[in-house]
Amino acid sequence: MGRNLDEVIKGLPADRQRKIAALSQKKIQDMVAHAATLTDFRTAVGKTQAEVAKELGINQNAVSQLEKRSDTYVSTLRRFLKSLGLTLELSVLDKNGVRIDLQNFLQWPGSSTDDDAEAVAPPAKKTAAKKRTVRAKKAGA
Repeated sequence: MGRNLDEVIKGLPADRQRKIAALSQKKIQDMVAHAATLTDFRTAVGKTQAEVAKELGINQNAVSQLEKRSDTYVSTLRRFLKSLGLTLELSVLDKNGVRIDLQNFLQWPGSSTDDDAEAVAPPAKKTAAKKRTVRAKKAGA
């Protein structure tokens, strides 16, 4: 009977095993970075529809249907991505490239201050970005 890939890799020298593991992780990162669909994300992290379904407490067919949808609830998308070990973060980019965090969704890492919102804006736009942030906070208060 033939050997599987894991058995072949275990038979290699330790240095070669480390190189293979590093290349494998890089490939996974590249696949996630270039994923265009939910199926691409799931495939990139090496999970089957059945595995995702079990983690979400739904059946495999429901995962298949979710992956085919062109529109879904943000909460559903967040749960699906969480089952893959990924995190959904939402923000809006205005026409000038200023990132505006959506306060009722997960935040970008370190984006809890006005300075972080301004950091993505071109220098000439900092004042306008700060004014929009202050207005948005006042409107929400």
